Amino acid sequence: MAEEWITKQIDKYIIVNQKLGSGAFGTVYRGFKKNDETKQVAVKAISIASIKDSAKMVEHIKREISILQQANNPHIVKLYDVARTPHYLYLFLEYCHDGDLKKYLSTKYGRRLSEVEAVIFLKHLVEGFRTLHQLKIIHRDIKPANILLHKGVAKITDFGFARVIDTGMNGKISMGSPLYMAPQILEGQPFSSKCDVWSMGVMLYEMLYGKPPWDGDNQYNLLQNIKKTALLIPEAPVRSDKIKQLLKHMLVVQEKDRYSWEQIFNHEIIQIQEAQIKNNLEQLMKEKDELSRSESLNKLYLEMNLVVGYLDQPEQILQEPSTPQLTQGNEEKQSVDDINHEKGLKIINQYETEQKRRKAMLKYNTYFLFERNIAFFFNYVIQKIIKMSHQGILKLTQELYYSTIFCISKNQNVHLKRMYDQLMSTNPDKFDRDTWGRYLISQEYKKILTVTKNDIKHTEDFYLEIYKKEKQIIDKELTQPDNKRASKIKQVLDVNFDQNTFFQQLYQSVVQESLDVIKSSIKQTKDSDPVYKDLLQLGWFLVICLNPYLEFKDINMDFNQFYEEMQTLTEAQFLEKIGKRLDL
Repeated sequence: MAEEWITKQIDKYIIVNQKLGSGAFGTVYRGFKKNDETKQVAVKAISIASIKDSAKMVEHIKREISILQQANNPHIVKLYDVARTPHYLYLFLEYCHDGDLKKYLSTKYGRRLSEVEAVIFLKHLVEGFRTLHQLKIIHRDIKPANILLHKGVAKITDFGFARVIDTGMNGKISMGSPLYMAPQILEGQPFSSKCDVWSMGVMLYEMLYGKPPWDGDNQYNLLQNIKKTALLIPEAPVRSDKIKQLLKHMLVVQEKDRYSWEQIFNHEIIQIQEAQIKNNLEQLMKEKDELSRSESLNKLYLEMNLVVGYLDQPEQILQEPSTPQLTQGNEEKQSVDDINHEKGLKIINQYETEQKRRKAMLKYNTYFLFERNIAFFFNYVIQKIIKMSHQGILKLTQELYYSTIFCISKNQNVHLKRMYDQLMSTNPDKFDRDTWGRYLISQEYKKILTVTKNDIKHTEDFYLEIYKKEKQIIDKELTQPDNKRASKIKQVLDVNFDQNTFFQQLYQSVVQESLDVIKSSIKQTKDSDPVYKDLLQLGWFLVICLNPYLEFKDINMDFNQFYEEMQTLTEAQFLEKIGKRLDL
């Protein structure tokens, strides 16, 4: 394509001279349907002159088209149409708004993800490979740059190097990205679909630890490092034994000993833990006391919904049907009548404006995710208090124990109601009106609204059971003379979750009183005692509860990484955090 063009029409699509990237066999441009500018596409333009003398190139491109036509899966980039003109072959593909995994990793601390988020990415991609495996397709170029992100869904793209497995395949063609290539491909040896298992393993390792497991100045040195250096699993960040064992099985040099895709599909990390959930629910129903049952249900809900982030859970993702069509165009339609210079510039300006608007809109979504995750930090602390009290580590009086979890639970509901009221506002004061209007009709808004409604339903139900118990205790305490705290709590024993200065002052007072008890326990506990760290950790969490925005300052904060860090901090590190605050 000549560089001076601005826009061009190919059949029912308009292509804009705005590059999205370059692949092995062409350049990818932005585009949209002629009759609907909101229907955006990515257009892969392949120069016929560059491939006409290479039978292999033509074969690769035909294979990519064939694979995309067959592979109908929400985790594989869709092919909408194909068109050929005298000079170019065009693939009209699904446009993914949110970049690729490589870019996403670059925004994270240490270029790594929390284990929770890495596993969700893995589940997305494994779902895509279920379809590829059924079609007997090997990708051969799995890497972060070939994983696109679109509204919470990870999608596999760039099938230029992919192959269909046949019984006589020896695979002695070295293609793909060396850092992620299986050693068999690097060495020019026969390979199978397990080469993609290796590449996925390298990428999973990078998501967990911030870099690939091996590197090298060139392909030969990389291969030697893989063959001579055993897989090193770093001690930090701390990862679960399950994920480390999965990595070890995926990154076995000898292909015959490496996990197959069937083993990946059936692995306990990938499988939805239906049996475990069923067992938890059965145990929950055995609880005779309503409050105990509610506490167990809250624990289960928290385990499944502690943090909400960019990615959707795989079971929430629906497939959109697509039927690719091959269109033979006789010539590239660049008629001045169709798309003149002025209109072309206008379209490009519209795209640039739309990109800025989407970026601004996504900041709103990030803000609401941030606020939602703060609300569930309160819930996390409640569960910690319940657990440590049942274990006998936390020694609060019955009145203070229930007053504390009551106040924190009510504060969580106040937080969620404030957030919900903002979401339901047609013109909130703190947001730009135009951008807010766009956000209200976005898919991201629909998701966070659904999440918030589910959260509120659960947290209100949990609060009501705590409220019933707290009311019993307060009514009893009020029969005793001069119980000031009970008198104050009586005034907020209701289901009103509007912001209230009186309640906030009481909340601060009750949390501080529990902190004073923990402070006393810490001073009386030896640092060699296993419960010492638990007390320090809970003390720190309650300090955060007093004003979460002093700890959670950045709306882009990764809450999963926060919880991981909290599990790995030493006693000395916790003491450093809360020592001055508690005068320890």
